[in-house]
Amino acid sequence: MIFMVEDAGMNPLRLVFALVAGCCFLHPESLAAQGAPPFAFAKQYSADVATTAKDHTFESKMYMDNGKTRSEANVNGTSMVIIIRPDLQKFYQVMVDRKTVTEVPVNPETYKKTMGPFAPENKFEWVGPEAVDHVACTKYKGTVGEGKVCFLWVDATKQVPVKMAAEDGTFTVQWKNYKAGPQDAALFEPPAGYQVISTPSRQSGGPH
Repeated sequence: MIFMVEDAGMNPLRLVFALVAGCCFLHPESLAAQGAPPFAFAKQYSADVATTAKDHTFESKMYMDNGKTRSEANVNGTSMVIIIRPDLQKFYQVMVDRKTVTEVPVNPETYKKTMGPFAPENKFEWVGPEAVDHVACTKYKGTVGEGKVCFLWVDATKQVPVKMAAEDGTFTVQWKNYKAGPQDAALFEPPAGYQVISTPSRQSGGPH
């Protein structure tokens, strides 16, 4: 979600949640290229993701398998993992150094909010071909939220995301080493032997 990325420096949990939200809830069926059918990203994949906001770049490793998502990141020297399980209506914040797992219930409406630019109601329009880092891409433009304009570049050959950026420069997301295919089921389970901390559901259903 865009505002979460912009506010990320204030709260590591919100930062990692923002990284996950910006990269795993892609709904490319909303995008239609001129003269071509809508493309579809793989439902199972892994990728390295770099999110830049407020002149800071946060790198994470993403794993996605049919809605289940795992994001691994190092925030200010702290190793963190966020696991999102829509099927269980939960997400897990794993603090690797502390060996703790915080389990948070999340209602389905929260997942819609985290889709950000890729919520089903948002439509992107075809702009044209444009290369990103020497990769031939198709560029799309969309207006989301309260008039927020962003662009999405998709590899014209592989049909995988390459870059997303706000028109006003407030954030940029880049995908690298995108690999489609089934992911290990163990990636989407909290690690065994860690202290589990359960928290009640908040009114908004997600992290603050």
